[in-house]
Amino acid sequence: MSVRISGDLLALDKRLQRMIKTQAAAIQSSMPSRDISIQAKIAEEFDQLHGHRVRCELVATSSERQQVIVREAQKRPEEAIKAAFAGLKTKLRRLRIRRLVRVETADLRATGT
Repeated sequence: MSVRISGDLLALDKRLQRMIKTQAAAIQSSMPSRDISIQAKIAEEFDQLHGHRVRCELVATSSERQQVIVREAQKRPEEAIKAAFAGLKTKLRRLRIRRLVRVETADLRATGT
C-alpha cells in the first residue's frame, strides 16, 4: 500500500501525516487481499456560507484499477481526516460487495443456470 500526502501547509504537519498514515494502514489491514494506493490532499479553504474549513480529499485506487474519491470538509483537520476515511471505508466496502455480486452472476451465466 502506498500513501501520498499533498496540499498546503497542513500537509507538512507531522501529526496530521501520522494520522493519515495510521488511518490508511487500518483500511489496508481490514482488506489484506487488496492492494490499495491512497492519495490524500488536505487544504484550508474559505467558504462564504460556512466560513473557514479544512477540506480532506482522498483518492483510492485498487489494483484492479477501480477508483474511489471521497471529499470531506470540517472545521478542524482531525475531524475532516476521520470523516473522509470513514466515508472511504464505506465506499470500498460497497465496491467489494458489488464486485462479489458481479462475480457470482458471471459464474451463474457460465454454468447456464
